[in-house]
Amino acid sequence: MKQYKIFTHPSGLQEAVKQGWSWPGFCFSGFWALDKKMWGLAALILVGGVSMAVIFLVIMPLETAKLVANLAALGIAIAIGNNGNQLREENLRSRGFDTDGEMVEAENPDEAIANFQGSETSAVA
Repeated sequence: MKQYKIFTHPSGLQEAVKQGWSWPGFCFSGFWALDKKMWGLAALILVGGVSMAVIFLVIMPLETAKLVANLAALGIAIAIGNNGNQLREENLRSRGFDTDGEMVEAENPDEAIANFQGSETSAVA
């Protein structure tokens, strides 16, 4: 079971954010950021990565540029994997979502939201 924090928008929309390491953020950094509507981070990763590779190719021999670009990409992937879920929480807050900070245990985000909604219903009754 994983722990999720539930964020609720005033419109009623809910998002579950897993706590800890983000494997999708690590493996698919820029595309993961696009999927999570973190436009600035996605642009920084995708455009920044291409720009960095071009700069490396201009100032270094080809083999060295490939090695340095791959090491930089790995470093970025590790940083996104480690901090991606916190960045997602900040992004949700900036978009008007709020949380009570309560953790919900579940196998996946949909189950976490269902468990949270079930706990809210039983608390009201």
